[in-house]
Amino acid sequence: RGMKVMDAEGCSVLLVDEKEKKLQFVAASGAKKEEVKKLSLNMGEGVAGWVAQNDQPLLIDDVSKDDRFSKKIDETLTQKTKSLICVPLKVKERTIGVMEVMNKRGDRTFTERDMVLFKPLSAQAAVAIERAKLYEDLEDMYISTVKSLAAAIDAKDPYTRGHSERVTRFAMLIAKELGLDDKTQRDVQLCGLLHDVGKIGVPISVLRKKDKLTDEDWKHIRRHPVLGAEIISPIAQLKELIPNIRHHHERYDGKGYPDKLKGEDIPLISRILAVADTFDALTSERPYRSGLADKAALEEMEVVKGTQLDPACVEVFVTGYRKGFIMREE
Repeated sequence: RGMKVMDAEGCSVLLVDEKEKKLQFVAASGAKKEEVKKLSLNMGEGVAGWVAQNDQPLLIDDVSKDDRFSKKIDETLTQKTKSLICVPLKVKERTIGVMEVMNKRGDRTFTERDMVLFKPLSAQAAVAIERAKLYEDLEDMYISTVKSLAAAIDAKDPYTRGHSERVTRFAMLIAKELGLDDKTQRDVQLCGLLHDVGKIGVPISVLRKKDKLTDEDWKHIRRHPVLGAEIISPIAQLKELIPNIRHHHERYDGKGYPDKLKGEDIPLISRILAVADTFDALTSERPYRSGLADKAALEEMEVVKGTQLDPACVEVFVTGYRKGFIMREE
């Protein structure tokens, strides 16, 4: 929007990294996101660094005549800056970064009128960025809370310590390999962490039992997906995840629990979790058996694809493992 309003060839946004004491590029026109993430300036470095450090806007007609201009960014992004306007991004008198536009179209130079026009744009951008950052911080806090809950659940059974985190990691990699969108990948992350939340309602004596489980024990175990769905149901933000939690122990052939769903009637996220959960279960130590080596576990999963597990999810997982994308230990 800044480029269009200012009739400029380029625009970039840099935010202050308080920890590193640097300006980190978060957006630059014409540059790939991966490239932008690698770019940063020290406070005071270049025009952007000077503006952030001195909290003053700058309008420069010819950057080649200004000692504050750094060629580093132009060289990295293979562009040529001739003129620019750079202004601080401020929220409640606090500078959170800078925003700049480069090269007025038509081989013209920026004017003071352009500066007057650009300042309100940057103020709007600063507010939007601060709101987005607040949302991101809340999201991080939310995920951390869910991770703590998952760790508390896993701690009920010393043999499953770290299980939810591992299942989440495997499931996220499957989701990524399947090309699922960002929102669905986030749902996979939350479901991976929460898939066993229902074990809160399973007696510790059953979870820690070293002997073979009795039919009564299995009744408790098989209730945990239903309990998990009930536990998260009052939380509005998690309502759409309920089916994924409830059905993560369904089998592809319809012989699973609790509802004996079959094939693609089972939610995709549940099918992904089933593959991730199975791999971790097969490769983890149990009181009554040793964990399988990764290769043996993958062979076992190949045998049960189409009966216990979704064949497509198994294929993606096995392929990802062989490519080195999926590892049991981080």
